[in-house]
Amino acid sequence: MKLLNWQNVRKRWKKLALISLPIGYGLYALKRNYEISKYMRAVCNDVKDKDSGGSSKNVLVILNPMADKGKSEKNFTKFCEPVLHLSGYTVDIKKTKHIGHAKTLVESLENIPDVIVVAGGDGTSSEVVTGLLRRGDTPCPIVLLPLGEKSKTALRYLDHTPNSKLETANRLVSSLQPLIEDKTQFCSVIKYDIIENEENQVNKPIYGLQKFSWGLLRDIEANKNKYWYFGNLRHHAAALFNAFSSKLEWNIAAKVVLTPPCPGCTNCKKPINQKPKISFASFYTTRQVTEKTENFINELCDVEESENIEMNQIDIFCNKNSESFFELKTDLVKSLTPGFNFIENISNVVHYAIEPATSLKSRTIKLYPSLTTANTYYIDGEEYEVRPIKISLIPNAIKLFC
Repeated sequence: MKLLNWQNVRKRWKKLALISLPIGYGLYALKRNYEISKYMRAVCNDVKDKDSGGSSKNVLVILNPMADKGKSEKNFTKFCEPVLHLSGYTVDIKKTKHIGHAKTLVESLENIPDVIVVAGGDGTSSEVVTGLLRRGDTPCPIVLLPLGEKSKTALRYLDHTPNSKLETANRLVSSLQPLIEDKTQFCSVIKYDIIENEENQVNKPIYGLQKFSWGLLRDIEANKNKYWYFGNLRHHAAALFNAFSSKLEWNIAAKVVLTPPCPGCTNCKKPINQKPKISFASFYTTRQVTEKTENFINELCDVEESENIEMNQIDIFCNKNSESFFELKTDLVKSLTPGFNFIENISNVVHYAIEPATSLKSRTIKLYPSLTTANTYYIDGEEYEVRPIKISLIPNAIKLFC
């Protein structure tokens, strides 16, 4: 047999380089799988050694198998399901089949479980919360697993973002630790009610954990997957190729009706007839509240002020203010115009770092869109047809294991 010497290597370096690629990747994959297996064995042994109190709890898993480009079910089965079983929980898995299915699954449950584990992204989380709160009874606590391509709700309770498969496993196991250790905290939700135009029209509310988003920046973000061939730069590509576009709605118009922030008073539950007049500018800062008792009456609680606005982008989310109670914060962006000025701000557009022109603070906000404005807004990343809507804050509405 002819020996492989340096001269032969020089002659056949292209073939050797081509062969080395799959061999190198195979060795890397073996090393990665070994590290993951070693990590999961350590986790499972640690869970078995602990005296878990979860043996009497029924856990319902709402799994979106299409989340994260179809990888969510595999990751749940590999990293999460063994931990749940070894912790002593009785696990029931229900897979969603279409958009809105998680909502109807939870809403139609005969008996509410002890815990619901949400295995999906922000859309699945919003649907599960909506189904729970529509039932009208006391909701069970929830575990949010970051198994979706968009899992901002779950990730905000974790300290790191994964950069490898091993870190993904660690992140998912970390998401289950609060359940095993029985650590919960209350979480506020945002309620969305369609404002009915017809007397007989009945619309059930939607509940969200993230934010309401409407306008140019969100539309560009939603279009980024059309430019998938740019890889990690697809969001930049979406912004660049739409910098001069007339297809996007650069300005949205609506009538805004606000009630001021309130820490909770009798008027929050029962409105009064007399409403003192205040200026619209007073919503730009949080009001001072001096009393917080069960019989506390905030005379301004149900006062409504309105104004017509025209903006590029409207974002509404829950915010804890300096007085340690929650309120709705509405950021209004009005500095974007098509052309080279937009291209210069692409980095800020992609990272959602455009400075808002105005920030409004409120307990509730009603939006009456103009008939000529954009036809889609987003609740926790899910698309909805633009219609008049009332957005309300519900403090401490659900319990999360986090």
